[in-house]
Amino acid sequence: MGTAVARHLAGAVAAWLVVVAEAVAGYLGLLAYALVTGADPGGPLAGPLVVLIVGLLGVAALPLLFAPAVALGEAAGRRRAGPALAYAGLVAVVLAAGYTAAVAVATDVPGDLVPLVAGISALLALAPTAAYALTARGVGWTARLIRRRAAGAGAAPAEAG
Repeated sequence: MGTAVARHLAGAVAAWLVVVAEAVAGYLGLLAYALVTGADPGGPLAGPLVVLIVGLLGVAALPLLFAPAVALGEAAGRRRAGPALAYAGLVAVVLAAGYTAAVAVATDVPGDLVPLVAGISALLALAPTAAYALTARGVGWTARLIRRRAAGAGAAPAEAG
């Protein structure tokens, strides 16, 4: 039980860090675009505010998007990492596109832009989902390795005596 909690906490932290890194990269891209085109860069607080908002959205996305995607991916993929990661990515794409489309419709985004916005958010959900799944699998693998080595070290002196 403790290993499962540690696996998912480590995966959640990894996913959140990737979300924040995507926000920083996105802001730097928008800043570069603004500087090249001569547009308003948004002021000195634009970057930290964007990263803060996306960081908070990333915290909200952990239980709503990344954890269910990884859990369903692990359940569908069983013990193999490749299929589990592919299933988790598929579930994350569907959930992200659905959530974004629902929010876009609720906030009166023009109908022709809804598929674009949903597609972009679906693509942005892939990297954090992969980070979550791979980190959770790595922590679980490491815990099993440590348990095996500890069991092996404890059994060796008993056999010698």
